[in-house]
Amino acid sequence: MENKKHSFVKGALILTIAGMISKILGAIYRIPLGQIITSEGLAYHQTAYDLYILMLTFSSYSIPTAISKLVSERLEEGRRDEAHKIFRVAMGLLASIGIILSVTLFFNAEAFSKAFKNPGSYFAVLAVSPAIFTVSISGAFRGYFQGMQNMTPSATSQVTEQISRVLVGFLLAYLLLPFGYMASAAGAIFGTTIGGLVSFLTLYIIYNKDKRRIKVELLDFKGRKTESALSIIKRIVKFSLPIMIGGSIMPIMNLLDTFIVMDRLQAAGFNQITATKLFGQLKGMATSFVNVPQVFTISLAASLVPAISESMVRKDLESVRRKSQLALKMSLLLGLPAAMGLFILAGPIMQMFYPNETESLGIALRYVSPAVIFLTLVQTMTGILQGMGRERIPVINMVIGASIKAVVSYVLTSMPALNINGAALGTVLGYGAASVLNYRALVKYQKRGLNIISISAKPVIATIAMTVSAHFGYKLSYGFIGRNSIATLMGILLAVVVYGIVIVLIKGITEEELDSAPGGKKLSKFLRKKGLI
Repeated sequence: MENKKHSFVKGALILTIAGMISKILGAIYRIPLGQIITSEGLAYHQTAYDLYILMLTFSSYSIPTAISKLVSERLEEGRRDEAHKIFRVAMGLLASIGIILSVTLFFNAEAFSKAFKNPGSYFAVLAVSPAIFTVSISGAFRGYFQGMQNMTPSATSQVTEQISRVLVGFLLAYLLLPFGYMASAAGAIFGTTIGGLVSFLTLYIIYNKDKRRIKVELLDFKGRKTESALSIIKRIVKFSLPIMIGGSIMPIMNLLDTFIVMDRLQAAGFNQITATKLFGQLKGMATSFVNVPQVFTISLAASLVPAISESMVRKDLESVRRKSQLALKMSLLLGLPAAMGLFILAGPIMQMFYPNETESLGIALRYVSPAVIFLTLVQTMTGILQGMGRERIPVINMVIGASIKAVVSYVLTSMPALNINGAALGTVLGYGAASVLNYRALVKYQKRGLNIISISAKPVIATIAMTVSAHFGYKLSYGFIGRNSIATLMGILLAVVVYGIVIVLIKGITEEELDSAPGGKKLSKFLRKKGLI
């Protein structure tokens, strides 16, 4: 039992590290990409990517999880023959779904791009459509390996996929730039297709090395009756359908947001190209910075699920509350300074990374930056609620938040004075509403308030000190040096140093809190040695 637990923890750690690497690469990928294809190209890229993600939801989002579960069950029963048959049937199912979706998207690329008011995304949609097939069949391998509690192949393929996607995307975007932003955006997103192919080849090579051993093992089961293919498909569909429906909500909302923003910008009097550029500035550039902090809160949320579940099994609500309070404080310690840093230095940051873009880009980042606070809180509270066995609540609250976002964006984006900033406000209010609803659910099911003032007081104090230092650090540096990039970096460096010092001085996280966090005892021991706590 101990070995199995160790194997599970080791596997989870491998996947978490690989996921972190992939997410960090994905989060920062668009920042330099925007320097190549500009806001216009990023708008084409974003529309195609949102379509791609929606299609993947129907193929490789939930089915690999079902494969993993069924394979694990059969291996536990000692039926390796049935485990392998589940893999083969699932591979056929995913290959069929993947090819249908790829072909559908490819031959209807023009209709899709026009439907979402962004006809310039046509070539990008064409370029990304083959990726659905390769990523889908990769999902069958991942589910099979994970069912055997072998996480290394999945982790390896995630990293090779992301690296090849970034390298090929950059190269093709640069080479195709002379042919225009539509072609360059298509080249950039074709990196996703190559990444999917590399992921599949990585998994196939790993599988092929074990193929002979698998065949030998299956000889022991020759002649034994196995479950029918139709029965396996039914069980896969039954398990994955609810997850698929829940997972499709955000991709659908993202595409709806694309339609609303492009339509309302044109209703406000902007022509197609200007509307496209404004959309690219918000969704492709400003939002890329907003998404960086969530890479870390996603990992926090993942670690919360088993930690909270363990306390729930013991019916120890006091422990659940303590862990929830610590998680929310850690979320605020990350989200608050990130949001205020982006807010106070929005213009300088955007000018440093995108010197050729208009001033409206910095304004868009300033409007959308508060969303970082609510986004990190939403993810953390989702992990807590999932650990408490209330998985549906965050999904319902996210639908309500997305609906509010859609209504606000529709109304405000059509106002010429606000234009794209109306959509940014919609994003902030949408995540804000989901945060409030999730918090109310936590209070209801934990049967007591979480003392939000105590949780937020120290992060707020440290963030105020950081924000002031960032503002004056930039102003003074720019006054002396006169160069925006150096002044921005100096302002950020000073802000980070001041924030760290204040957190240590006011004991932002106590030793007791750190010890109770997953992996916190080792970290607190290290910090004590350094004299930081």
